[in-house]
Amino acid sequence: MRHKETKPADLQAICIVSLVCAVLFAGIAVTVLSESVLLPGGDERMRGLPVLLVASLILLMLFCDRLCVVSIRSHEQTVALVAMACAVLLSVCAGVAASCVEPCAQPIAAAVFLSSSCVCLNMSLMTVCIDQPVLNGVISACFAVSLLLLLVSTGTLMCSLDVRLLAGLVLAAAICCLQMLPNIVVHVPDRYLVQWRAYMTRRWTVRGGIPEEARVLTQVDIREDMQTFQARYATGFVLCLALLVLPYAALVAFCDFHRMYDAVGFLVLTAALFLFLTLKPRRSGRPFERYCMRLSAVMVMAMACVRAWGFMTTENMRLLGVCAIGLIGVLLVYAIPVQKGGFHSLVLSRAGDALCFLSMMVTPVAAFFAAGALQYIRGL
Repeated sequence: MRHKETKPADLQAICIVSLVCAVLFAGIAVTVLSESVLLPGGDERMRGLPVLLVASLILLMLFCDRLCVVSIRSHEQTVALVAMACAVLLSVCAGVAASCVEPCAQPIAAAVFLSSSCVCLNMSLMTVCIDQPVLNGVISACFAVSLLLLLVSTGTLMCSLDVRLLAGLVLAAAICCLQMLPNIVVHVPDRYLVQWRAYMTRRWTVRGGIPEEARVLTQVDIREDMQTFQARYATGFVLCLALLVLPYAALVAFCDFHRMYDAVGFLVLTAALFLFLTLKPRRSGRPFERYCMRLSAVMVMAMACVRAWGFMTTENMRLLGVCAIGLIGVLLVYAIPVQKGGFHSLVLSRAGDALCFLSMMVTPVAAFFAAGALQYIRGL
């Protein structure tokens, strides 16, 4: 009996599932290790395990890098992108595991520092090994974000700052970058000769040997640049959105609600983030961006409600909180099909734009107060 041959598409699917499972197991292992070592009452005998785990994660990261290079040479772009994403996630896991090797007064800041360092080193290595438009865009976006996180976490460790200040600064920078992402990512390459009239009429020309040899650009000329811009924009969008939700989770966990300025700042930050992530998708033409933003809005409101649950003493207040969460979920589900083409009323559309812009401007100020920066300045 002859065995059925495995198709290349099946091999790609198996490879992708294997990579995703490896990252999931690595994330679970790092999470369990962090809770066992860093939390109060952790087992001191677990201190030797991070070294072995870091070595294993680095080997897996190098394997993903190698698979990415091989996949690009064999023109398997999907596998290469998944391998690149897994390499970045494994770098982050390796940095978190490395922060558990020795006890530290600021474990979260140390984990951010080591994770961003691993990602920077990995992206620097991949920049030399890969010359492909899409992956170049992904690598440049990951390198830029990890480098900024490296600098911020370094300043936090050197100045012995509170982790809330790090979270507030990252959140404020992430929402500003998300708002200005198209202007940050898309730029005119130096080899393009762009004039004002040609730009307004979308007639792009490229500089030739002499001006008479200039010609109109075709889709073939700009194809690689557009691939790089789109990959950089998509990667930057995902990273900015992650850097909105994760620092907010840190503020939820460490915010001092017994201080008036911190509590008010946190409430304003929650409302501003929810408004921004709910109204911003109206201006996006991609379903992936709209659904990711609205999912992030639900996560922000859910984390805030879970945190407020501990301050509710009576059963009526808890019932009111459950009803509020349900109402918000129903409104968001209803808003997904209704806001697909925007508001039908011009007044409501302009009001939505104004609220979105106002929430974006208020968020950095609210993060400043929620992170306890005012108390830090008073203590200087």
